Amino acid sequence: MSWYDALLWLGTLIGAITAIVVAVKKAVKPFKDAHSEIEETSKNVKKLIDHDHEQYLSILRLTLMSPEIPISERIIAGDKYIKAGGNGDCKHYYFELLKDHTK
Repeated sequence: MSWYDALLWLGTLIGAITAIVVAVKKAVKPFKDAHSEIEETSKNVKKLIDHDHEQYLSILRLTLMSPEIPISERIIAGDKYIKAGGNGDCKHYYFELLKDHTK
């Protein structure tokens, strides 16, 4: 085998390897794109869940603190508020309301 034939063989080999690498990159790209979209969607869903929980606590807090709502519903809302992780002044208000109502 002459140096010319070896050079042609090496060029052919490099061309084939390059074609394979390009084909693999093109085949993998849709999967990478889909993975990125799934990660972004997952982040958005987590954010929506967090916001939903905050709104739920706010609704329970408003129900608990509203004097226009019957006392039994306010106590139920206060119980749900505490079980859902609510804390602070509303929690103290709920215990006072519960103590005054169950005398």
